[in-house]
Amino acid sequence: MIYSYLSFTPQSSGIITSQAVYQESQDLNFQEETEVKYFVTLLLFVVCTSSARAQATVDLEKEKVELLRLHRIDREAHLRTDVESLQRSSPEEFISVSRGKIHRAKKSDERKLFTEYFRGAKYYEWDDEEEPIVRVSKDGSMAWMITRVRVRRTKKGTAGGEKEENFTYAGIMTYEKVNGKWMRVANVSTFEPPN
Repeated sequence: MIYSYLSFTPQSSGIITSQAVYQESQDLNFQEETEVKYFVTLLLFVVCTSSARAQATVDLEKEKVELLRLHRIDREAHLRTDVESLQRSSPEEFISVSRGKIHRAKKSDERKLFTEYFRGAKYYEWDDEEEPIVRVSKDGSMAWMITRVRVRRTKKGTAGGEKEENFTYAGIMTYEKVNGKWMRVANVSTFEPPN
């Protein structure tokens, strides 16, 4: 704000009162405030539309297809008892929930668990009983898949004989996108024994 008690103008050689100078400074301030408000509004509009465009660029159907592809890879990994293939989408820590307990496993621990679980096993079925239900977050960073899978396998026992195992697994797998790749981060499992 410009404060002046007396001011002369060259054109009129007259005195401009402090009230006139004050009014002129107020007009300038109003114009500056209007310009700032306009700029801030424009900036917010640009940021919001850019953010909306970024979210709109996530192809949710494409992400679902990719998650279903990972589910098929998991199926093949079980049928071939291939621990390496199963662990390609595993993070450094995996959380699982079953039988009323929460378990945290490092990738190396999960590798040991599946190596032992697959040792001497042969899968005859690892098939979807129902179509998997897949949901992907709007920003494409998280997803989950509910599956119900019928499993029939044999496993060699310590005495050398084979034991047949039949059960139905139903659970939810949670995925997180890390560096453009879906990773399995958590799972809740239930098991139904054969009838």
